[in-house]
Amino acid sequence: MYMKDTKEIVLFFKDKQDFSPLDVSKELMGRYPELGEPIILPDNGVTKAPLVLFNTNSDFQMQISRISLNFVVNHTYFKKMAAIIFDIVDAFESFDAHFFRLGYISSIFFSPNYIEKAKKRFLNMDNLEGIQDFHISWYKELENSCGVINCWERAITDHLDFPDLLMQYDFNSPIDIDVDFEMKYIKEFLKTTDEYIEGRTDF
Repeated sequence: MYMKDTKEIVLFFKDKQDFSPLDVSKELMGRYPELGEPIILPDNGVTKAPLVLFNTNSDFQMQISRISLNFVVNHTYFKKMAAIIFDIVDAFESFDAHFFRLGYISSIFFSPNYIEKAKKRFLNMDNLEGIQDFHISWYKELENSCGVINCWERAITDHLDFPDLLMQYDFNSPIDIDVDFEMKYIKEFLKTTDEYIEGRTDF
């Protein structure tokens, strides 16, 4: 595992939620002081525009808009993911703001010597001699006891920005099903997705 590996969680609000950015910021700071001081932006009515940014701690960053909350963590927090998700859901429910959908993006960097292994695994090199970079992706559905999980898998190289092989796994719950954010569901979702990642990154 590289130190630069990250995991991102996206929690999608059910409808447009009318919470106070200042109030939720104070609540989150009380639960996670390491987030640091937030930047609270004016509400200009654009639902996708960020209202709150916590970006002073590179280990744990968060962005909140009227449609979603995203947080990105490094390896320091990987084992705490389920508890953080459950805690954030609880914090917003105290303001009568509710989530209905869960997304999870895991970005894993492999050293440059894995690039050739990825080419042999994912590409027909007889027809692609001389390529420098690639960005390939595919979609499948995973199933567990809690239902279906959408899964996009990506293999990426970009020698101008980073020398490594990036394997990225983007999961989310179906858009037409409301997630019950009980700890059992959160743990089962993360268990299924992490087991899939582990199986797919065994080069």
